[in-house]
Order: sequence, then C-alpha cells, then structure tokens
Amino acid sequence: MPLCSNLTIAEDWGPLLAAAFPSGYNQGAELTPAQHRYLDALTDRDVCWRYTHLVTSWFDDVGLPPDRNAIRALLTGPQPHE
Repeated sequence: MPLCSNLTIAEDWGPLLAAAFPSGYNQGAELTPAQHRYLDALTDRDVCWRYTHLVTSWFDDVGLPPDRNAIRALLTGPQPHE
C-alpha cells in the first residue's frame, strides 16, 4: 500500500481488492480480519482516492461502495474476529 495510487490501481491495489473479496461483498456482512486491514490501509492512502472515476469499477465489481467515507463507515461497524 505505501506505493500505490489511483494511477496504479490496475497493477496493484485493484487486483488485490478483487482477491480480498473473491466472492464479492454482501451488504451488511462482517469483514474478515484481512479484509478489514486491507480496506483500512486503503482508506488511509490519500493518493488512492484522487480522480475516483478511475476506481469506481473495481469497487462495483466486488460490491463495495466506491466512496472513501462509505468504506470508512463499513470499517466502524462490527470488528472482525481473528
């Protein structure tokens, strides 16, 4: 995550997002610990959220909202159990 940006989504964090949610995300489902950590790291990285039109399809494909604040809201829900 420390080197990714919105311009590298197709090469790094987009495929990792798809791998983190291989069956997609079901609204209201509890995140796994790995999914939670990944989304937390992603929302912390400002440069991943520039020009959001570049990231929308990746989030749509896995059923997540393509909005940083909406992802943060998911992260404040029930915490995953390890």
